[in-house]
Amino acid sequence: MLTTEQAAYKLAFQMADALIRSGAGSASTTKALLSIFRKTELQGVTVSVSLGQVTISHQDRSDKAPSTRVYESQAGTLDIGLRTEAGEVLESFVLGRISAEEGIRQMDEVMARSRSVGHRLTMAGFMMFGIGFSMILGGGLVTTVSAAVVAALVYMVYAAVERAQAPGIFSLAAGGLTAVLGATVSGVFFSASQTAVCIVAALAAWLSGIAAYGAVHDVITGWYLSASGRILDVVTSTAGLVAGVTIGIHAMQPVVGDSLPYLETLEADDTRWLLPIIGSLLVSAGFALASGGRGWKLLALGVFGGLVQLGVLAVSATGISSYAAILVVSIVAGMVGVVLTRTLNLASNATLMIVLLPLFPGMLVYQGVLGTIFGVDGAGDSLLGAAITAFSLCMGGMLGQYLASEALWAGRRRQFARSHPGHQFRKEMTDEQNVSDIMVPIFSKPFTH
Repeated sequence: MLTTEQAAYKLAFQMADALIRSGAGSASTTKALLSIFRKTELQGVTVSVSLGQVTISHQDRSDKAPSTRVYESQAGTLDIGLRTEAGEVLESFVLGRISAEEGIRQMDEVMARSRSVGHRLTMAGFMMFGIGFSMILGGGLVTTVSAAVVAALVYMVYAAVERAQAPGIFSLAAGGLTAVLGATVSGVFFSASQTAVCIVAALAAWLSGIAAYGAVHDVITGWYLSASGRILDVVTSTAGLVAGVTIGIHAMQPVVGDSLPYLETLEADDTRWLLPIIGSLLVSAGFALASGGRGWKLLALGVFGGLVQLGVLAVSATGISSYAAILVVSIVAGMVGVVLTRTLNLASNATLMIVLLPLFPGMLVYQGVLGTIFGVDGAGDSLLGAAITAFSLCMGGMLGQYLASEALWAGRRRQFARSHPGHQFRKEMTDEQNVSDIMVPIFSKPFTH
């Protein structure tokens, strides 16, 4: 039989492991862990979360030395299923529906299910990536089919190298090399295949962009250590992909000569709206599928991603710059993501990562770095465009989240004042009416309670 403190620590570390592995940010992880200790009424608890590490200290009396425990977990990418199930266990515990011991048992079951990965569905998600990004870039039918096949091969090679427990940068390098080889084969056998589009579309799932949103969010909310880790992850991922692609191009050019254009300045095709919108829908749905999304949630996230692309095209048609259009639409997407938090049963940060993915500038970073290596004109412009696009996406998305979440908290404050006259309202309270907002973002650093 565990004591109250032991049960709280065990449940907290299980929850931390699930949230970190499913790609949750430091702020939301800290908020979740503190809610566990508030429910158990342990006083003097502080929580510190960095990328892959959690430190919890408990000092119940000022004249007593604090008890500090450190837990390390492997940081992962977005896992919708794991994030959702962990959130449901957390909410049930905070609401008092289950005890800490029952929460521990349920978290054991959640983690066991998360380890049984459906590789076929994940590979299908990556194939949807390839199809979607090819459509966004204006790829033809042969290129789009080739991109889907090559994307599946890249995932298979990446997963194989990962199973060999090699460092992630080598897995990404192997994926980049596979993309070049696959696109070369397609270009040799099919004259209509666009080699550069095929490579970029097949690698789009691995290009930097997703981690950038989390990094900027952590910077703005003051989680500088986690932000540094995410930025290094972006740099490492890009370096691995570029290394693999560079090796592949150097190996293939003596064989095929200049007949295949491996490097081109690619831009999204905004002359026809239908293909980019459908492509964005497939990209968002593919990412959701590869991240564990299923059923109506998968469909909703895909449609949301398509609507975001439609919004960007519509706003751009008014004559303003593409960067301003992305900023405006990102603000709206951030607000809608917060409003739909409870409906989708998914944190708004995760929703935004999925629906904004078709707009992330990973392609520009890739083109800029490769262009610099091979001396292609305009490489610097690609990197500058990537930086501006990333800034517009991240700032717009977070501004929308901030406006919507503050509006929700203001409404909750008025509701609390009517039902609990004379009591002070706090966003971090454990309350049966307030806990339903546990996934609504708080733009502050909840270190202590």
